[in-house]
Amino acid sequence: MNGRMRSAILLCIIAMVSLSVPSSVAQGPLPSIVLECDQQSVTIEVHPGSSKVGNVDCTLSNPSVHAMSADIIVSSENLSHAAPGSVTIAAGQDSSFQVVLRGESTMSPSTIDVAINASVTTINGLPCTFGCPEDSAEVNVKIVQFARISAQTRTGELNMGIDQSSEVVIDLQNLGNGPDSFVIEIENQTGLESLGFSFEIQDTDDLASQEKVPHNFTVATGGEIPTGTFEVEVYIRSSFDPEIEVMEVFIIRAEGPPEPFVSLDSDQTALVMGGVSVAGLILVFLIVFMGVRSARRRRLAQGSDDIDEWNEVDVYDDFDDIDDFM
Repeated sequence: MNGRMRSAILLCIIAMVSLSVPSSVAQGPLPSIVLECDQQSVTIEVHPGSSKVGNVDCTLSNPSVHAMSADIIVSSENLSHAAPGSVTIAAGQDSSFQVVLRGESTMSPSTIDVAINASVTTINGLPCTFGCPEDSAEVNVKIVQFARISAQTRTGELNMGIDQSSEVVIDLQNLGNGPDSFVIEIENQTGLESLGFSFEIQDTDDLASQEKVPHNFTVATGGEIPTGTFEVEVYIRSSFDPEIEVMEVFIIRAEGPPEPFVSLDSDQTALVMGGVSVAGLILVFLIVFMGVRSARRRRLAQGSDDIDEWNEVDVYDDFDDIDDFM
């Protein structure tokens, strides 16, 4: 007698025994199970620091008059899972169990169909090989997208004078698990522009997960900038999740135009130049006058033997010489 025939005879015996049970008994005569899960959909966060886990709570019921054992089989594609291998359910009773689903941080945003199946393996302690009851439940698992950014500035310092431009290069990488683009912003850009600096900045294009690109923007100066050192903060923000941002810093060492020795308008300059010219002429005149006066005194000293000639010298002759120069 082969296995199938034995199973058929077993089912017949079970059915005959079941018919002898009073009609007041609620359990059914034939073996059967019902699998129900509380969650029809589960969300799993896979960003760094998250648990990356989703739980499904299920109940396997036995509405028959027979004690049964059932194997639990979970099909979860690329999700790892944990669940009991089998459960035993007494007649008219139920058994609860939990299926744990786990994702990975490298998983892309997606929806995964998970199937949970319960299949009877024994009835009243005897192996079930033919027509064994089974039931299943399906759960939709959503892998959630997250944003992460890596940024590194190649340009640590810019030395700039008036009317110059320079490029800042930042290496950007999308460390999120889905496509994303980044918004680039300068902290206090308005204030820096009021000092004579200008910035030509563009946001990035869409970057695939793990994609890395160099991103450039231009810093320029006008004809009037102050001399000094300025710290510039660059914020890189995710378009998918604006709460995710990183900051990079670079330095501008600016040298403005040289300051004039004296700052005068045209009228003041003319007045000063005119005063300088008059003072110079007076100084030259005094030098020449003193030189002539000294020379005349030396001549008078050489002729001191001639008293009459000395006496004839008018003490005011020196000032007559001034008239000769005027």
